[in-house]
Amino acid sequence: MKQPRGSKSMPFRIPILLAPLGGNRRRGELFEVGLSPISMRTIAFALLLTGLLLTQPAHAGAIPEPTRADEKYDSKHPRNVLDFWSAKSDKPAPLVVWFHGGGFTQGDKKSIVDRDNFVNGLLGRGVHVASCNYPFLKDASYEQIMGHCGRAIQFLRSKAKEWNIDPNRIGVAGASAGALISEWLGYHADLANAASAEAVEKCSSTVVAVGGVQQPMGTEEMIKPLMKAGGPALFLFTTAPESDSVHHPKYAKLMKSLAEDLRIPVELYGGPKNDIPGPPAGETYSSVVLKFFMKQFGIK
Repeated sequence: MKQPRGSKSMPFRIPILLAPLGGNRRRGELFEVGLSPISMRTIAFALLLTGLLLTQPAHAGAIPEPTRADEKYDSKHPRNVLDFWSAKSDKPAPLVVWFHGGGFTQGDKKSIVDRDNFVNGLLGRGVHVASCNYPFLKDASYEQIMGHCGRAIQFLRSKAKEWNIDPNRIGVAGASAGALISEWLGYHADLANAASAEAVEKCSSTVVAVGGVQQPMGTEEMIKPLMKAGGPALFLFTTAPESDSVHHPKYAKLMKSLAEDLRIPVELYGGPKNDIPGPPAGETYSSVVLKFFMKQFGIK
C-alpha cells in the first residue's frame, strides 16, 4: 500500500541509536525510543569511527568530479541534493544510487565505502552513479527521511531521457543508516502517485537491486516487516565484530535469513573480525559488490 512522504505509521519501541537523546517522538516515525536511554555521544562516536574507517578514500581526488554536483531532487529541505556521475554509454545505462551513513544525525554524500574503487568501477563498466544527502532527525521523522530518499529515486527516474538513465535498471546501496534506507526503498511499496499533477511524483521509486554495508540495529523493526517474496536481490557486507552492538553481525545474518526464506537472491560477506565468510580468494568488497550489481543489471 502506497504511503506518501510523512504519512502516519505505527511506531516501534526499541533502544536504538537512531533517535536524539531523550527520544523525541514525532508522528509518522517508524519507531521511537521507549526503553533505557542511550548515550548519543557514545553512539555518535561509534558511528563516526565506523564511517571514517569505511569511507576514507585511498587517494583523495581519484574519482572524477560529478557530472552534476549538488543537484536538487526536491525543494523541501536544503539537504535535498545529490551528486551524479554520468557513465559513457551510447544507450540508456543502469544507475546505482548511494546513501551515506551517520545514524540519521550526520554524514555527507561524499562518504562512500571504498569510494574510488566503487565509483570508478561502476563508471568503467558503463553504470551511472549518484550519491544523495537527506534531512536528519532534527528536521524529519524516520519515515519522512525515507520518503525524501524515495523522492531522490523518483527524481532520477524522471531524468531518464535527459541523463541517459535506464529507468528499469536502478539499484541502491548504503552503509549503516544508508543500508536501512536502501533496504527500505527496495522493499517498501512504490511511492509513485499516478494521480499527481507533478511529473516527479508520478515516477516509480522501485529498484532492482539493494546493497547494505555494516547492517545496523533497527533491521528487525524497520526492514523485516517490509520484506516479501519477489523483492529485489540483496547484497550484504559487514566487517563488524560481535562487540559492535550497533552493527552486530547478527543483523546482517538476519537479513540473509529473511531473504532466503522469501527466495530473494542474497549474497553475504563478512570480515576477519566476525564468523561470516569473507569474499572468495583474490576478491575484495569492491570486486564482489561490483559483480553483484553487474549481474542484476545483466552486464557481463
